[in-house]
Amino acid sequence: MDIERAKEIVDSPEYITVTYNGTPVHIDQIFESAPYAEVRYENGSVTNALVKELKEERSVH
Repeated sequence: MDIERAKEIVDSPEYITVTYNGTPVHIDQIFESAPYAEVRYENGSVTNALVKELKEERSVH
């Protein structure tokens, strides 16, 4: 994922599924000075992840 798409997801009123290393996460914030995002796992733990390693899971209809 690129930084611009990550920002769009953070600002979106819709829930967009994002994964990091195959695990669903919520993007809490994007760091403007580095290509990292703070992400939160479903269990509440938080980590910093390279934005390029985040994957948007697209729904298939």
